Amino acid sequence: MKKSVGFRRIDGLAVLCLFVSLLVGQSPSQTPSPMHLRYRLIDLGTFGGPNSAETLEFPFINDTGMVVGFADTPVPDPTNPGSFLPHAFRWQHGVLTDLGTLPDGLGSFAIWSNNRGQVVGLSGNGLIDPLIGAPEGRGVLWDKKGSIIDLGTLGGNESLAGAINNRGQIIDERRPCVRAA
Repeated sequence: MKKSVGFRRIDGLAVLCLFVSLLVGQSPSQTPSPMHLRYRLIDLGTFGGPNSAETLEFPFINDTGMVVGFADTPVPDPTNPGSFLPHAFRWQHGVLTDLGTLPDGLGSFAIWSNNRGQVVGLSGNGLIDPLIGAPEGRGVLWDKKGSIIDLGTLGGNESLAGAINNRGQIIDERRPCVRAA
């Protein structure tokens, strides 16, 4: 059985189908009034590969208008045939920024952002996890300028930074600790 790289992909089409099904399900008596909010769908683009997606952060856009996620590069993923290496992104004010990976890392994805411009997620580090034989993933913090910081582990081979609040406190989903940035 082929081992997965560990990067979760979110099908943007599924999100679109959810919105369409909600719209189609409205009866004529439920037409929006002028007081209802209007939304605009924006294609955030990719880094040359076929896919991109925002992550599970809710709301999907923070108070500063930032969206985070991952976008495919044109580089084939050597560990997952048919896939492309994803890179974490920050999208804000119409600009898609590649947040990159740790040195020698194959891919990355952003999970959460705060209103200070900090982003957390996961990056490959170029090593193979000896327990599972797949690329290691490390919890990382990208600062407002895009510099990447490896948050390390508590002795294991893997970690994942799952959320960050506006005080810079990070929650790691694979180990029970909080780290202030």
